[in-house]
Amino acid sequence: VAYCVHDVEDGVVAGRIDLTALGDAGLRRDVWATARDWYAADMTEGAAEDAFVRLSSHPAWPEAAYDGSRRASAGLKNLTSGLINRFCTTVEVAAARSGVSGRLARYAGDLPVPAETRAEITVLKGIAAHLVMKANDRVTVLKAQRELLAELVAALWEGAPETLEPKFRDDFAQATDDGARRRVVIDQVASLTDPSAVLTHARLTRHQ
Repeated sequence: VAYCVHDVEDGVVAGRIDLTALGDAGLRRDVWATARDWYAADMTEGAAEDAFVRLSSHPAWPEAAYDGSRRASAGLKNLTSGLINRFCTTVEVAAARSGVSGRLARYAGDLPVPAETRAEITVLKGIAAHLVMKANDRVTVLKAQRELLAELVAALWEGAPETLEPKFRDDFAQATDDGARRRVVIDQVASLTDPSAVLTHARLTRHQ
């Protein structure tokens, strides 16, 4: 949830996403196509349109393009926090109605996510994917980043557990099979910031 909202927020601040431009039906069709291609092949254009109508009806949805002003920044923050709260609340309510109880952590639970909420999240992911990640000037950068991450995972896995941070070494030692151990390696990579991932990759691969 947080990623799909913040990816859109970051795209707006970077000047790559203009939420008001989505008033154009042609652009929306292209975005929905990307959303289906990347995230939800079974999502219909009608479901995407309905989800967009719900999202754009949010009180903080912008009426003008982001200009970096204090007012625009505050409005964007309101939209971000409002959408995150919206998604979390709908799942919380659905969980309560379905009788979900007990401790829900990592893989210990199965949260019910309403279909409308899934569609709204997919629409936001599609907006970020189409307008940022699929932009021509980003394709080469993303390819290089994917290659770096693949090499980083391979290097961490090859040298594990010594290559892992202490807290992940404990998880690695407790893992019962290669699948679980590989998940620990992925968890460490997921915990890294962009700069730390680059530095760790350089340190582990410099003699290769």
